[in-house]
Amino acid sequence: MEDNGTLNEANENQQELPEDSLTRVTGMYKDWFLDYASYVILERAVPSIEDGFKPVQRRIMHALKELDDGRYNKVANVVGHTMQYHPHGDASISDAMVQIGQKDILIDTQGNWGNILTGDSAAAARYIEARLSKFALEVVFSPKITDWQSSY
Repeated sequence: MEDNGTLNEANENQQELPEDSLTRVTGMYKDWFLDYASYVILERAVPSIEDGFKPVQRRIMHALKELDDGRYNKVANVVGHTMQYHPHGDASISDAMVQIGQKDILIDTQGNWGNILTGDSAAAARYIEARLSKFALEVVFSPKITDWQSSY
């Protein structure tokens, strides 16, 4: 009889769980979507406060540094090299590289890179060339200014 009494008490305790301890699946999806959307906006779309780069731009600059031998490199080659670090498609990488190159500060360009004032688009990546500017080599990649750390 004691066993039955103990079982009945256990069943009653299970049924008395507060309703707020249960999470509905639909509520979880709302939270997950909000978390993911916030991550995308803050970690990918908004430039970092440390260096002003978005992740794809940072990866482009790193790839340009690895390819740097003083000569111009085809943008298609730089995009292919960047895809080792940013596997999200070549179109987003080449668009980001054109945006950096049109400012003529960090990337020294050669060819038709388009015009931000008239809205003309850049030529295809296989026709335009780029290399790091002297400013980028002296400032962005200076060990006195930039702390490099492993990402893994």
